[in-house]
Amino acid sequence: MTKVIDIVERLRKDFPEDIASKGDPVGIQIGSFDQKVTNIMTTLDVRPQVVKEAVEKGVDFIISHHPVMFRPAKNLDYSDPQNLMYADIIKNGITVYSIHTNSDKAQDGSSDWEAEELGLQDVKPFALDEDGIAIGRKGVLPKAMSAYDFAYYVKDKMDIKMSRLITNDNDKMISTVGLICGDGGKFWRQALEDKLDAFITGDVYYHVGHDIVSSGLTVIDPGHYTEKLFKYKLADRLREWNKENNWKISVEISEVTTNPFQDLF
Repeated sequence: MTKVIDIVERLRKDFPEDIASKGDPVGIQIGSFDQKVTNIMTTLDVRPQVVKEAVEKGVDFIISHHPVMFRPAKNLDYSDPQNLMYADIIKNGITVYSIHTNSDKAQDGSSDWEAEELGLQDVKPFALDEDGIAIGRKGVLPKAMSAYDFAYYVKDKMDIKMSRLITNDNDKMISTVGLICGDGGKFWRQALEDKLDAFITGDVYYHVGHDIVSSGLTVIDPGHYTEKLFKYKLADRLREWNKENNWKISVEISEVTTNPFQDLF
């Protein structure tokens, strides 16, 4: 019989909880390490529609990238959809475990997966976190291209509908690139210090965008939902471990799109 703790112990080898950024609530969110596991589902976010999907599929263990309890609940009033979701998770005997910045910082984790998705070469650590471990990656494009073409390159490689280009020169040639998964806008000055041609991260704020334009750096903001790559890559790894350890479990990938934004053209 495979238990949550059996899978978590293996996860911790590749994504140690103690390398997560300070204050990041990774690890077990809801449930028990002693719970029996028959069906795992990977997801970027744990939202009500994801929990509904998990219940319908008979999932007993959800592994997410974004922590489900990022902010503590003030009460458990079920009129709040978030609280009702917690109740549904508990009622249906589902354990939830989250791997967030410890995936971004881990070797062969989210940052490396994104660098690979973008086809970067000569990949190296980028942007040290408080513990001295890099939270991002930097590398070289297969071929140099203009900032304008680079925005479309990112859009194509990440399979997204749009990307935001922040630059003071659409014709600037881009070769060296840094990236941070999710919301990494605060690290844009590090890209300048490293003399990179461009930086990729999501959720860049309007006024920060002005500062970036003035600095001469080129930034591509593909949004936060590009981190969906996590649920596919982690599922691949879980399936490998399933065979190696004879866990005899099923591994599902959530089919729910949790992107709160719609791109309208």
